[in-house]
Amino acid sequence: MTADLAEIFQSAMTLLPALFAGAGVGFLSGMFGVGGGFLIVPVLNLVLRVDMELAVGTGACQVLGPATTSLLARRVDLRNTRLPLTITGGLLVGVFSGAHVLELAKLKGTVVLSGREVDAVELMVLAIYFALLLGIGCFAFWESRREQSDGPRMLGRIANWRIPPYGEFAEFERRTVSIVVLAWFGLAVGFVSGLLGMSGGLILMPGLIYLLGMKTQNAVASSLVIVWIVSFQGTIAHAWHGNINLPLVVALLIGGTIGARIGSEAGLKLRGRNLRRRFSLMLLITAALIGASLLRLLAA
Repeated sequence: MTADLAEIFQSAMTLLPALFAGAGVGFLSGMFGVGGGFLIVPVLNLVLRVDMELAVGTGACQVLGPATTSLLARRVDLRNTRLPLTITGGLLVGVFSGAHVLELAKLKGTVVLSGREVDAVELMVLAIYFALLLGIGCFAFWESRREQSDGPRMLGRIANWRIPPYGEFAEFERRTVSIVVLAWFGLAVGFVSGLLGMSGGLILMPGLIYLLGMKTQNAVASSLVIVWIVSFQGTIAHAWHGNINLPLVVALLIGGTIGARIGSEAGLKLRGRNLRRRFSLMLLITAALIGASLLRLLAA
């Protein structure tokens, strides 16, 4: 009996930090109006010292909870499902390919850099996270400054690529869009999501609006459906490889639900431009912390 109580106490002490971490990530997600999937993995690995492959798989599974809630809370029109269904095949291939690459890095174990052995999974995931957050953070900061100066708009860059066959989509600025371009876009989003354990929401909104030229209102609705599809596929892919810790998922979901509620109230008090600028600073600070962790990893 004593051993059982000790085990229960140890499990509680392990999950309690995850509960608070989920609350913190949920607070930031609620404040800035984005999914917190891109923060879960760095927090689990760098703060709670969870193995990177478990952090990625757990993060992918955790996102399914809020993604399902958001989808049920918002009445999505059937026309908003046309784009997600069009790119579902690309998302599926991308998610399972990303999860497979993660598994290959896991099987490799370590790589030798400058005479030092470095964990392959941790090095790969942190390096990609660093580049991704740094790039999107710089773009978000530039975008907030551009709105202030009323600069030229940059919409639909890859939607202009004329590769047959084409499809008619009323939600795009340019109604006729290449199906091939959409499929490759879905593949890229799915691959990043499967590899990093995030829902893809961080790259979806900028991609849909600035690369594909989708109208903002339609991008929000389509993004909800795509995030749910990616989260569902990612959960299956990482569960297949045994990279999901369910008790950790539950703790993150409970903390995230509470934190998101408080964060949403705080976000209403901030103006839109200040909100976007603070969001970009959050991305850049997170990128800087990951960069410092990479330097410590390489110097260890």
